[in-house]
Amino acid sequence: MPQKRPEGFESQRSPLFLFVLPFALGILASQILPLTGTVVATLVGALVLLLLIAFPTPRDFRPWHVAFLVTVTCLGGIYGARLIPPAGSIVQVHPKAVREESIQIDPVQTFVSPPYSEDQVGLATARNQEGLVYYQAPRGSETHALPSGFWIELFGVIQPVEEFVTDPGFLQYLINRGATVGIDSLRPGRILTVDSIPRATFSLLLQKSKTALSTGSSPLESSTRVYQALVLGQRTGLSAAQKKAFRDTGTAHLFAISGLHVGLVGTLLFFLFGRIRVRQAIQVICTLSVLLFYVLLTGSTPSAVRAFLMIAFFVGAKAFDRAYCPTSALAASALFVLLLDPAQITTLGFQLSYIVVLSILVFGVPLSKTFLDATDPEYWLPGQSGSLFHRTRKWVFASLSISLAAFLGSSVLIVEHFQILPLSSILLNLVLIVPATGVLYLGFLSLFFGLLGMPWLSAPLNALARLVIDGMTAMVSTTAEVPYSSIPLTFSHSWVGPLGIFLFLCTAFWTANRPSFRIRYLLLPATSLVLTILLGTIPQM
Repeated sequence: MPQKRPEGFESQRSPLFLFVLPFALGILASQILPLTGTVVATLVGALVLLLLIAFPTPRDFRPWHVAFLVTVTCLGGIYGARLIPPAGSIVQVHPKAVREESIQIDPVQTFVSPPYSEDQVGLATARNQEGLVYYQAPRGSETHALPSGFWIELFGVIQPVEEFVTDPGFLQYLINRGATVGIDSLRPGRILTVDSIPRATFSLLLQKSKTALSTGSSPLESSTRVYQALVLGQRTGLSAAQKKAFRDTGTAHLFAISGLHVGLVGTLLFFLFGRIRVRQAIQVICTLSVLLFYVLLTGSTPSAVRAFLMIAFFVGAKAFDRAYCPTSALAASALFVLLLDPAQITTLGFQLSYIVVLSILVFGVPLSKTFLDATDPEYWLPGQSGSLFHRTRKWVFASLSISLAAFLGSSVLIVEHFQILPLSSILLNLVLIVPATGVLYLGFLSLFFGLLGMPWLSAPLNALARLVIDGMTAMVSTTAEVPYSSIPLTFSHSWVGPLGIFLFLCTAFWTANRPSFRIRYLLLPATSLVLTILLGTIPQM
């Protein structure tokens, strides 16, 4: 049965994509390729193809569209080139002989830290230093990661990052992040003064939040590590075995603060405010303030910022009595993030977040509605539309459709970055969503009581959450052992991944422009995925 697509899902209702796509590709071009005439022509050709897909009839296409795409692509290239250095460019800022010296750093990313490691390892900015610094320091008296927002003194050997890191893959990651030198500190870091009061405040609050979630147990326990990663997105505590199990089963996205986390917080707050009959304007202000606090607390990852902005746009549309279009909100949030930090376009978190949500909006939501209409109980069981059976049916179809759409949208990126195709993720995500939701609710309440200084209320909540997490972890580990639950796969050519993403975008925008959704449209992203895999397995000549 064809499903009439609700208003707001037609591509004409999301014209901002016609700016976001060429702007984003221009930024990418400025980072990975010289912006030559050939590159611009190739990008414009691809964009014109997307434009023809978005405008299915010739009368909708205008010659000025090509000029517009060229202009916006070049604008994105200029914007990216001015604000971020090209990936792989290393500035030799310490050509002098290797010697011991002190350096003042402000950590921006932690890789490992106490209590999970005897060393402090991460990336930081530094005074009088171009680029980022990769640092290693002894643990000392610090029981948490070195806090960001503070100037911290390290003393040790400073070398160019190429000589400091031996693993080629990790070295390339550091280079892409902008690291220029590394320091192997001989003594623990010493906090000198505050660099940024807001960042320092949230850094200390994050440490307190992690302590609240570990109340009643050791932070070294396996379930506590997963608990902190699930609620706060802090994956540095996960063991290598835990990371591999969740990655191979396609469930590592649970540790990314995203629409699930932000949506649950917003739902809980609106429910509580509704119970105490708070005015709607106050509800909106308080809810958005708490959501913003949560996003900043967890590190302002692209997926968290995207989820917050989409909720803010939804609330704004209601406040101004405007129709809410999810795809327009998605495009607007992407543009907002890229304007603030164009380097996000090169990160896996940004790419996964926006492509997966686009896939859910275009394929997952209408597929769920198609299933629900085809199995409407009012046709064969009148009076049961509000029953437990109806609610369960609605949840199953919605979860299955979203899980399938997320798999189709994320597979190319997962194969490109992790060399694995997680076939088990479709059903496993369907099973894990309920316990994960329960753990998040328990975690939010635990954080609330812990930050208010009531750890005796956090302890029983944490104990119950850890029981659920043990079951989830056992399920993930068991699934990872099942033959063919995931397939090792490596693309032979560097161009296969970008081509696969482009093919998926073509299928998504073409489907979004149809007046009604049909199940057979799922063959388009599935075919593009299979074609990408086949091209990726062709050996290099």
